[in-house]
Amino acid sequence: MNSRSGLAIVAVLCVFTAAASAEWERTIFAWDTRLPAQGKFQASLWGDYYAAEVAGADSTSLDGVLYLAYGIADNWSACVAPSFSSWDVDRGGSESGISDTLLMSTYRFMEEKDSGADVAVLGRVSLPTGDDDKGLGSGNVEPGFLVLASKTLGPIAAVANAGATAILDADDGEEDFILRGCIEGICPLNEQLSLNALLSAQTARVDGADDDVALGFGTRFTPVEQFFVLGAGNVCLTDAYDWGATLAAGYEF
Repeated sequence: MNSRSGLAIVAVLCVFTAAASAEWERTIFAWDTRLPAQGKFQASLWGDYYAAEVAGADSTSLDGVLYLAYGIADNWSACVAPSFSSWDVDRGGSESGISDTLLMSTYRFMEEKDSGADVAVLGRVSLPTGDDDKGLGSGNVEPGFLVLASKTLGPIAAVANAGATAILDADDGEEDFILRGCIEGICPLNEQLSLNALLSAQTARVDGADDDVALGFGTRFTPVEQFFVLGAGNVCLTDAYDWGATLAAGYEF
């Protein structure tokens, strides 16, 4: 899941469970069709670190997102995700503070056991709660959507997402929308541990900037049903950034 204030994704993911159920998602980088069970509350904290070069100077950013998800029904969930951001550019200053807030709702309307694949739709809106003058937020309301699909392929499963985010009242030099896509594969080592691999692409937010194409690898560990931890890293194949890392943990109440 990762994905923080940005947009929406095409993803493919591999897991060992046959049909989607109401439980933790299986992904690291992409949105899954699995949702919290009705009446269940899931809290997860995600941290992303990125290193890049800006105008010849080294820069780093650290983003934290707290996802608070609730199962309205076994196939319908709602989520609010406040975030924190920090950035530093050599000889260019630094800032830290509250970033944008994401609101989401996901509804799964097809089940693999009945239709051969799980299909869901995710609606989302990013609210500009961060200070864009300090580089801590977008400064815009950004609605978006995703279509999610998953299918079991023998011992693994494939999950795909496709969608877009609109940038309302975009500033000069900003695009009116962003498109993203990714393919994620998960190889289960046992019932608790999986290895994940990612290929992703995203259109640039700013006119003339490089599109983002990246490779990522990580592992997800679920020692008990209610708890998970994960770690991942990725490298950018364009000049959008150099490399990044992700750590996350979550618990279901």
